[in-house]
Amino acid sequence: MKTPDITYKDHGLFTAFYAETKEGENAWRELASVTDGTGMVLTIQAKQFIASLRSAGYVVHKAKESKQSLDDIFAELNE
Repeated sequence: MKTPDITYKDHGLFTAFYAETKEGENAWRELASVTDGTGMVLTIQAKQFIASLRSAGYVVHKAKESKQSLDDIFAELNE
């Protein structure tokens, strides 16, 4: 499986996009320019944005779930 350029995660009302490669950074900046700098769209619009990214040649995948809890992250920050 090819490394995705950009990934997305459904957060309920909104879906957020995350750059994973340099090409993905370009896609994210383009997305941010039409989303008030957030890189997030209404979830109801996400399929349309994903299709547009893919038709532009970007590899788009759903983001993998993190196995770290917030407590684990905070513990690492305190080390």
